[in-house]
Amino acid sequence: MRVVQISDVHLSRKHGFFVENWWNTVRHVNALSPDLVVITGDLAINGPDEDDELAFARSELARLAPPWRAIAGNHDVGDEPPGQDAKQLIDMPRLARWRRTIGADHWAETIGRWRLIGLNAQLYGSGLDAETEQQSWLEEQLTGDGFDGIGVFLHKPLFIEGMGDPASAACVTPVPRERLLSTFAAAPVRFVASGHLHCHTILTHSGIDLIWAPSTAFLAGSADGTAQDHVVPNTRRELGILVYELGDEGYQMRFEAVPGIEPLYLSDLKQGKYAFLRDMPPYMPAGRF
Repeated sequence: MRVVQISDVHLSRKHGFFVENWWNTVRHVNALSPDLVVITGDLAINGPDEDDELAFARSELARLAPPWRAIAGNHDVGDEPPGQDAKQLIDMPRLARWRRTIGADHWAETIGRWRLIGLNAQLYGSGLDAETEQQSWLEEQLTGDGFDGIGVFLHKPLFIEGMGDPASAACVTPVPRERLLSTFAAAPVRFVASGHLHCHTILTHSGIDLIWAPSTAFLAGSADGTAQDHVVPNTRRELGILVYELGDEGYQMRFEAVPGIEPLYLSDLKQGKYAFLRDMPPYMPAGRF
């Protein structure tokens, strides 16, 4: 069974910097004919505060021919504290917009003899009742026999360097991190796949593969290698997707570049003038709208 992971697509009708990369990604993914496509967050640029951002992303997801599932990122529903921006922390109205426009913010799919679980990473450390509800739901989903393996998808990685990583906007915060890994240890979780950092690598913790997916929108920093938001060693800094082949004996995963995709860089786009992409002047690709 084949599953494709796409991450951090950052779609916007107002700030359409990355829609052409998205169209090329869709063409490539549709040609692969996967059984499921999982989009691991940051569908939008300013989803927490503009209704049309998620609405536009939802309309663009209709270009995917295979079945798909999506999970929320900080650019969709806001961050958990401390967050990148104190003005855009997750709350129930923002979460309700996601559920109304995109669908469930956590879900489970059975693909062959595999169970795939999508989690809302933005809830962990939020203090919202939805955080407790999701954790209880997760524990129920991890029970039961008959699965060759379980794969978990969420927007943020569990950690960057190790379990001792402090609270930051880059990864799941320490207390939820410990709780999640303790929960995973009691089940046949084979991999935990995330996005958020716009680069690709594989770490291992307690026998679980921790997979970071690349973005299809942009790379951090500048084309000359300066001004990187996160300097993470041993990572692949290239736009692309991940392809999973799930079988009775385990799984295989590979990185795939997307033909025609343009390697855009965040710092080059912002030119030192803008704190966030949402602050930039509107941009529309020629002939698109």
